[in-house]
Amino acid sequence: MVIYSRGGGKMLRINNYKVAKYLRLSRDDGDDRESESIENQRDIVDSYIKEHEELEDCGEYVDDGYTGTNFNRPGFKKMLEDIENGKIDCIITKDLSRFGRDHIDTGYYLERYLPTNNIRYIAIGDNVDTAKPDGLQFLTFKLSFNDYYAQDISNKIKSVKNRKIEKGEFQGGIAPYGYKKDSEIKNHLIIDEYASEIVKEIFDMYVNKGMSTIKIAEKLNERKIEAPAVYLKIPVCMKRKSKNPEGYIWQSPQIAKMLKNEVYIGNIVGRKFQKISHKVEKVRATQKDEYVIVKNMHEPIIDELTWRKAQDKLNKRGTTIIRTNNEPLKEFVYCAECGGKATYRIRKSVRKSGYIWEQRTFICSNKNIHKNNCTCKPIEENIIVNKVKEAIKEEIEQVGYTEDEIINIFKLAEEKVESKKNILKKQEMQLQEKVEQNEKAMEEVYTDKIKKIISADDFGIFYNKLQKEKKELLAKIHQIETELIELQKDNNEEKYLNSIKLAKKLLTLENPTKEIYSNLIKKIEFDSKKNVRVTLTFGKVQLQEQLKEVI
Repeated sequence: MVIYSRGGGKMLRINNYKVAKYLRLSRDDGDDRESESIENQRDIVDSYIKEHEELEDCGEYVDDGYTGTNFNRPGFKKMLEDIENGKIDCIITKDLSRFGRDHIDTGYYLERYLPTNNIRYIAIGDNVDTAKPDGLQFLTFKLSFNDYYAQDISNKIKSVKNRKIEKGEFQGGIAPYGYKKDSEIKNHLIIDEYASEIVKEIFDMYVNKGMSTIKIAEKLNERKIEAPAVYLKIPVCMKRKSKNPEGYIWQSPQIAKMLKNEVYIGNIVGRKFQKISHKVEKVRATQKDEYVIVKNMHEPIIDELTWRKAQDKLNKRGTTIIRTNNEPLKEFVYCAECGGKATYRIRKSVRKSGYIWEQRTFICSNKNIHKNNCTCKPIEENIIVNKVKEAIKEEIEQVGYTEDEIINIFKLAEEKVESKKNILKKQEMQLQEKVEQNEKAMEEVYTDKIKKIISADDFGIFYNKLQKEKKELLAKIHQIETELIELQKDNNEEKYLNSIKLAKKLLTLENPTKEIYSNLIKKIEFDSKKNVRVTLTFGKVQLQEQLKEVI
């Protein structure tokens, strides 16, 4: 609690502000050594606190290496958490740019969030102190300048990186598998003796031994050769556990990516990705015509002839895999052997004659994607579809729907419509009564104003409130009237014919949709022997209820 005492005609604050020192350093600021920059900020803030008796140092929050263009920073988040818990009521930074450089978000925290939570903010270098009447004077100008500065720095860094890329300097954080960074020449790659031999083996298995990328990955995993993520100790992989139970292993897409990488013939390929904005951390993949390729920048691992053969083989692969969500049964199919969700895929290839061969199958995702030990074989789509139709028709034949039964279902639907109309009319009457009460209240308020029972200002407040309520009530009445008109417009004969058509479509399974299947199917399972088990969601009673819903 803050306690004030009157002395000499002024209100003096007795207890101290609980101060959070916020220190931030971005790599873009040109200095990533805490001993020089973070400590410099710390000294300035500490000196300021010592000079002001009402300030009590309650700890510091540091974000070393984090940009000021967004607030996704661990130290800042911890500080907000302590604000919510009442541990601090004042924040001090060396200057405004340490708090943040983004115009909009920084303005939100300084002009809304901190005042709402009764937090004082001091930026020493910019003479900002929200405890003073003019504490936020020229804030918009200062924030705009910081925003401009951040963009300018970003552009300069991008320009420097582009020049380095054009000179053929390697700009990646970690050297590609098969290479390591040269300790003597900056941004230069040298061969990693161990990993380069694995790269040569991969190209040899693919080009000379005719092995597929899947088989190559299997061979490397059988030999217990560490996957690149483990061998290179990629930080994001070290922090995040692999989804694969066996950890990070070699996979087919990774092999294919290596076979396409020009780094192995001595080339540097830059500008594959580009940052969307200096305010957004996300990057976009660029088009190939945007790449910058600089040849012969380091010792190659693969000779030009082997490389060309690999590219020719990659480009001649006639078979492509297209995954699609158009198959309505996709979400219901599972592997009966391991319980894994099935993946739907289409394989296409163009024969020499020009004939396009196509195969549509379901395959266990544990085998296809996750490369687990499931041995279940793929199954053709048409086998699944036919089994599903057989199961549903067999159940429907037992139900034995007649047109009379469908008519009865239609009549039940009509009764539901009439019931809905009655409910809407009742709601409309209740709203009309509220409108009349509202208008009567407005008359009474106006009379009170004429008789000077209430002031003109109070009359304005009451009258505006009542007008707003009336407007909302009339909007609800209009909505109900619109619904009633739509219900009255329904053509009973047309609706009946549509109901019969829809019901027959459901019962005969003509052109079934995902929605129809979702009302009928619970689960579909298949095994290597192409046995298919279809679990339906209905019996005779349930089907009748579902048919009512469809109608």
